[in-house]
Parts: sequence; structure tokens; C-alpha cells
Amino acid sequence: MTVRRLGLVGALVLAVLGVMAAAPVLVEAQDEEQRLDQVERQMAELERLIEGAQAERTAYVEQIEETEARMEELRVRLWAAEDQLTSADAAVAVSRDAFTGLSRRVRLMDAELARTRLDQRVTGESLRERTVEMYMSSATGINSLFAGAWDPESNSIRLEYSRRLLEDTELLLHSLEILERQEVTRQEELVREQEREAELLTRLEAEQALAQQYRAEVASAREQLGEELSRQEELLAEVIGEIEDHEDHVAALEAESKRIELEILRRQVREGRAPGVLAWPVGGALTSPYGWRIHPIFGDRRLHTGIDLRGSTGEPIHAAANGTVILAGTWGGYGRTVVVDHGGGLSTLYAHASRIAASEGEEVLAGEVVAYVGCTGFCTGPHLHFEVREVGSPVDPMLYLPR
Repeated sequence: MTVRRLGLVGALVLAVLGVMAAAPVLVEAQDEEQRLDQVERQMAELERLIEGAQAERTAYVEQIEETEARMEELRVRLWAAEDQLTSADAAVAVSRDAFTGLSRRVRLMDAELARTRLDQRVTGESLRERTVEMYMSSATGINSLFAGAWDPESNSIRLEYSRRLLEDTELLLHSLEILERQEVTRQEELVREQEREAELLTRLEAEQALAQQYRAEVASAREQLGEELSRQEELLAEVIGEIEDHEDHVAALEAESKRIELEILRRQVREGRAPGVLAWPVGGALTSPYGWRIHPIFGDRRLHTGIDLRGSTGEPIHAAANGTVILAGTWGGYGRTVVVDHGGGLSTLYAHASRIAASEGEEVLAGEVVAYVGCTGFCTGPHLHFEVREVGSPVDPMLYLPR
């Protein structure tokens, strides 16, 4: 409810309270028709406020339903983001393991390549030494030949040595070629593994970025969900508070309106202008009026709080005016009894019934059957004991019945 509406309600309540405070003066100074018009205008304003409050309540309910729908959407989004985050984290973990393994392989290949290069250097050095040795051996043999110091046995030994030296040299050359090919192969493998390592690293970084994005989405969804929850709680609190305020004002207005009506009715009674407000509940004659009398059963003097009307057992008893049944059951010496609230503090009572035809809470119209004549409770014969009460206090029913 808006502040403006609350202000209107408060103003109306103050106006009604002001009227009540001045009720005796107004009743003395104003015509009853003007007073009734004033009450009707106040009640019309109350109805307008009630309709406005109901419309606002409907709008609030729709807003709450929309909020709940958005909350459900956010829940679904949150669940999806959390699933994506879980998948991304798992992918990052797999990629990290693969990257770690590949990095170890690259380091191992680096070590193997370094060892191959070392072997190449060692083999190259050995090859150079053998080449020098072959050269020196060949030069010695030629010099001996020209010097005339030819020794067949020594020459044979030198030839065998030269042959073996040549074989070793060829073997070293072959080993060097193998090592060179291995270096090329391992270098190519190392390049490929490094490329794979770079690809894995790129993919890992992308997956980590995706995981961070999902984390941000989850955090955003959770924040929005929290805001929606807070907004809904505030909206509910606002609706509850406004409805309670409105209901309090409505109750105050209704109570004051009923008091005004009762005050008007009491004035009419005092001036003898109320007859006809109520209808006769049965068609039988008056057998005992309202007032002090000797009790027919107990023999003591006591107030007869209503009137007794002649009737036969089973004869219908009719509601004297529109109203709500507030009592329908056995009630002490009254026997089977029905009480109808007509509003404005006015109620009617129908006692000693043989059977009840209405139920508590039921809305009845003037002339509608509410019970049947009988003789239950403290009773000397079939009849209707009929009472009229103002704010619970009995008054003479003849003030309200047609003459």
C-alpha cells in the first residue's frame, strides 16, 4: 500500500473518530437522514479503500510470482554454471597432468640429445687420433723402404697394424654417421614434442580461462540469486506490513461505523422512531411483555428480558432482519436457541425452540426460517421467547417491532 493510500485511510479514521467524539452534538443538531448519508459516504470510502488494497495485494502477488520465476531461472543457470565449472576443472586437471608428463619427456629427450652430441665429440676425437696414427704409420713404412732397411716380417706387422687401424677408422666413421643421424632424429623429435608441449600449454591456458569465466558466472548467478531473495523478503515484509496496517484501519473504520449506526438507532428508539426496523418472528399474539414480573416457574420477581409470543409446536420462527447466526444450540434455561447478529451492535434471540434450522456462521435474510416453536429449557408451554439486544444488553423488542 502506498503512503498516500495509508494517509487517506488514516484521515478517514480520524474523521470517523471526530464524528464519534461529536456524536451527541451532531445527533442533536443534524437530521437523521444527513447522519445516515454521512455514514454511507464513509462506508463508500471504506469500500473504495478495500478495493484499492485488494488490487495492490493482487499486484504484489503477481510481483512475487515473477520474482519466484526469476529465482527459478537463476537456480537453473547456477546449476548449469556449476556443472560447466566442474567439467572445466576436470579438463584443466587432465591437461595439467599431460603437460607435466610431456615436460618430463622433453627434459629426457634434451638429456639424450646432449649425450648423443657428447658421443659424437668423443667419436670425432678418436677418429682424428686414428687418422694421425695411420698417417704416421704410412710415413714410417715408406721411409724404411727408401733407406734399404726392408724387413719382411716387420713390414708384415706394419701392414696388419695399418689394416686394423683402417678398420677401426671405418668403424668410427660409421659410428659417427649413426650418431649424426640420431642427433637429427632426436632433434626432430624434440621439436615435435616441444610443439606438442606448446599446444598443451595453450590449451591449458584456454581451459583455465574458461574455468575462470565459469567461476565468474557462478559468482554472478549466486549474487543475483541473493539479491532476488533479499528483494523477495523485503517485498513480502512490505506486503505483510501494509496488509496488517490496512486491516487495522478497516477494523477501526468498521467498528466506528457500527457505533455510529448504533447511536443513530438508539436515538431513533428514544424518539420512538425505530418501530419497523425488525419484523415479527411469528404471527402469534403477545402473551408476556418485556419488564419486571413474577417468574412463572421459580415464583420470584425478576426481569423478563424479552417478550413471549404464542405459537404451536413446530411453527416456523423467522429471522427478524438480515444478519449472521452467531449462536445455534442449547443454551441453559433458554433451551434450543438461535442468536442472529444484525450489525451495529444489534442482535435478536429466539429461545425454547423445538428444532433449530440454522447453523452458526450462516448468513440469513429477513423472514428466513431459523428455528421452530417448541418448549425446551425452562418453559411452561410451547411459545417463542424473543429478545432484542443492543451491544449484548437486552432492550424492549417492542421498540423495534411494527405496531
